[in-house]
Amino acid sequence: MMPEGPEARDDVTGLDPWGLRRIERLLSALEGVDAIKLVPDGAGGIDEVHVLSSSPLGAKQIVRNIESALMAEFRLEIDHRKISVAQVQRPDIARTEAEEGESPEPAKQPAAATASEGREVLLDHYDLERKGGQATCRVTLHRGETEYVGEAEGADYATVRLEVAASAVLRALEKTRDSKVRFVLSDVSSTHVGGQPLVITLIRAFVGRRSATLPGVSRVHDSLEEAAILACLDATNRWIGASL
Repeated sequence: MMPEGPEARDDVTGLDPWGLRRIERLLSALEGVDAIKLVPDGAGGIDEVHVLSSSPLGAKQIVRNIESALMAEFRLEIDHRKISVAQVQRPDIARTEAEEGESPEPAKQPAAATASEGREVLLDHYDLERKGGQATCRVTLHRGETEYVGEAEGADYATVRLEVAASAVLRALEKTRDSKVRFVLSDVSSTHVGGQPLVITLIRAFVGRRSATLPGVSRVHDSLEEAAILACLDATNRWIGASL
């Protein structure tokens, strides 16, 4: 369906026949959207929407916001399965502390091996669903008798699935601190060291205006996605245990 109104008709006579520039401007202004790419279907509609986001806002909420904005502004309906959200960290976020003059909060180490006993967050299980070009990961963690669940989704590509799995575990980890901490995925990648397959993560932990940089690594046993989850836990467990 093509956008309505005089401005839309002007677009039809120009270089942007389907009003995509208007739609891009609208969606780019939404919370959580850092960059966006629209793929038209050639019939006045949109075939795919690809979003890059560094916001802690969940991927599902970003998708819902896009659906609502298109319907309200252009009366344009799009299947949520055609909207993919890749959650990453923008390079300028890492400079926030320096610009604000804040000192990073160091990742504290337990005084002894028993200091984190009972505080370690462990992976219970995870589910990875791949359907319609989308990958959705749901991670269940536990610490003692308490469970924490996080979910994330993105396009069904190998590199994006790593980000989806890591983002899901970070959303679950945030619940262990009653939303007082926010985790941002800086990087996740697979590599080989000494012939061993590994997944390496780099995470930023924010508490108020203070932050810590947390590296983590896990050997690949069953899948890259599971290794990404375990690498995130490796990065965060000592920090969570020591900062309680």
